[in-house]
Amino acid sequence: VPVGSWIGPIVVPLTRALRAVNARVGNYGVAIVLLTIGIGIALAPLRHYAILSSAKMAKVGPQIRAVQERYKRLSLTDPKRQQMQQEIAEVYEKNGIDMVRQTAAGCLPTLLTMPFLFAFYRMLDISVDLKGAPFFWIPDLSLKDPLFITPVLSGLSMIAMQKLMPAPAIDPAQQRMMMLMPVIFSGMFAWAPAGLNLYWFISNLVAMAQQALAMYFAPHLFPKSKPTTP
Repeated sequence: VPVGSWIGPIVVPLTRALRAVNARVGNYGVAIVLLTIGIGIALAPLRHYAILSSAKMAKVGPQIRAVQERYKRLSLTDPKRQQMQQEIAEVYEKNGIDMVRQTAAGCLPTLLTMPFLFAFYRMLDISVDLKGAPFFWIPDLSLKDPLFITPVLSGLSMIAMQKLMPAPAIDPAQQRMMMLMPVIFSGMFAWAPAGLNLYWFISNLVAMAQQALAMYFAPHLFPKSKPTTP
């Protein structure tokens, strides 16, 4: 069975792990939930680094927004916007923030999660075991959710994650685009296999739990601030 050239090394062990968990619990839906939690625990150290990096970026958010506020009336093609970017770079440098490293750290959880997302999609497509596997209201995890509950839950969990995470210092236009992402993802995933949506939803819950624990045990890293109205 072709599993894919680059994703195959993940699909094969993932399928074996899912079968092993299912042999214990007797339901592939529960097996997906448990395996997703296991993946989240394995990625926890890297996600923790990303959380701390995001908190560091958010800490200078008020300073960045103050700079953006002074230049907000300028058009995107105005040469003075280069001066704004220079002032923002000076704020980061003053606070000892390496933009390249911090941006990479912020993208790290998504970059690590996406290969598993593609692997789950491929596994649900080729695995005979998952054909007709039920889970609560879902009659077949390899097909779309008939009630579209899991894609909606996935979108809502993405919105909750955005609310929970420290507000990044970005332009209002970028903020609006980020708020649209859950809607776009929910629309894209609406007809995807229910097992894939289940994985994405549980993965978001695990990420939210880790974020909440970090905020609880290190509240000084997450100062509360009023969001700037776009």
